[in-house]
Amino acid sequence: MKIKSLAKALAIAQQIFKNQDKIKEVFNDSTKKAENNKDKMGSGLWGDVKTLRTMLKAWQSGTYKFSKRTVIYVVAGLLYFVSPVDIIPDFLLGVGFIDDAAVLALVIKRIKSELDRFKSETTYQDAEVIS
Repeated sequence: MKIKSLAKALAIAQQIFKNQDKIKEVFNDSTKKAENNKDKMGSGLWGDVKTLRTMLKAWQSGTYKFSKRTVIYVVAGLLYFVSPVDIIPDFLLGVGFIDDAAVLALVIKRIKSELDRFKSETTYQDAEVIS
């Protein structure tokens, strides 16, 4: 899937919002990509992906409630991250994750109030693959 903008990722996230299987697929794909590229990603991007995966896991398991808007932003950010073809393809060594980091930073800025509340109200474990 080619996702070349946050707007496109948001539109897809809106479409799959109620499809738990698709949401699990996004979660699992983002987990695999993050684990496989951990050495290539900066610590900031790694932390952002980890945070978004943790939020998605908490929402999916029902242990934490987020607004629909926040869930859509989280899913969109992870969709953009897993997209093999985005503004700067990830295979370009040294620069391939720059656009991913920028998009995830924007997502986190947009959901900051709920993210801060989540962090203050919960003790969460690292995200794992949802089966």
